[in-house]
Amino acid sequence: MFSLREKVHERECAVIIDIGSGSVAAAILVSNLQEASSTFVWSRREFIVISDSIEAEISLKNINTSLINVFLQLGSSGLKELQKFDQDLKITHMQVTVSAPWAHTVIKQVNYTDDHPFTVTEELLGEISEAAHKKALTAILENTELQEKGAFPLDSQNIGVITNGYNAPNAIGAETRELSIAHLTALTQKRIVDVLEESKQKLLPKTKLYSHSFMYVYFEVLNASLSDTREACLIDVTSEATEIGIIRDGLLTHVTHIPFGTYTLAREISHVCNIPKEEAYTYLKGGESFIDTKLSKSKKNDLTIVLTAYEERLAHLFKQTGDTLAIPKSLYVHTDINTEAFFKKHVSEAARIATGIKHTVHMVTSAYVQGNDTSDTALKLSAKYFHLMHKQGYEQST
Repeated sequence: MFSLREKVHERECAVIIDIGSGSVAAAILVSNLQEASSTFVWSRREFIVISDSIEAEISLKNINTSLINVFLQLGSSGLKELQKFDQDLKITHMQVTVSAPWAHTVIKQVNYTDDHPFTVTEELLGEISEAAHKKALTAILENTELQEKGAFPLDSQNIGVITNGYNAPNAIGAETRELSIAHLTALTQKRIVDVLEESKQKLLPKTKLYSHSFMYVYFEVLNASLSDTREACLIDVTSEATEIGIIRDGLLTHVTHIPFGTYTLAREISHVCNIPKEEAYTYLKGGESFIDTKLSKSKKNDLTIVLTAYEERLAHLFKQTGDTLAIPKSLYVHTDINTEAFFKKHVSEAARIATGIKHTVHMVTSAYVQGNDTSDTALKLSAKYFHLMHKQGYEQST
């Protein structure tokens, strides 16, 4: 994110944009290396209003309209708040994360072996990296659904170098018989990228734009802050999607999703129980609900069918690990703070259905993303990632 040729200061100001499955958010933050985390100066999230129909889908037009509206708010109230905070601060970076189903992440690994020990060189790393990138592009070109949606590059980078069975970020000069490179390619729809570029040029033309899939940022933040994520399954439940990332030997190796999230489930419950979707969402939040007090026994049975079907959807997703192994025993779930208890229960059951064993479920929102900067945990994770990259860039430049 921070170029080796640029001067990196101890304090940097950035805009972060989070494009979720059914909402768009923006924030202005200040990363100070003398502090443990970034400070939020301003933030906004705009949710897309959709109908009660279970067939309702959020369109690309909806997302882009919300993205434009958030940039308008950034240009008005956001920049005013920054002036109040510190009139000498200048925004230099813009970091964007995109969640499923708008982001599609492909990870491919290429292995190089020799019977005799060899030295890892920059040239060799470059050759294997290019091979991994081509492997990812081949997988993308063979995916007709992605081609029909007009997939466009969002991110492309090496995310791991393995020598002698260990992840080695500084592998040049190492002696080994085996060398592997994992390459990540993230895609989104071209119109989203166009709107981002157009909005940036109008509002903050001098900022540097960096974009990633949210799952990649989620992985990097947890990998840096937790000690037991060498084998783990990351789960991100948003309003209209559920995405998982598989970690093996400390590397993100596979990412997949289903277009089914919190609001999708609330709409299904609303439909079968014949209640407003707001009431169904109250049930997901664990509050006192019409479901608990006045719903007939027959409708409660219908509710059980819906919840069982959701667990089966999750179980099917958990079986898509990208290899022959089952999902790891440690599950890390990121979702809205109000629905954590609900999803902990149903994610646990879905994992048991998928593997036949008990899993340890960690709730990321409440346990690992703390502080009073903002209640928007997706923005918080993105802010933590920017702070990590700022620290890394500063250390490389000094």
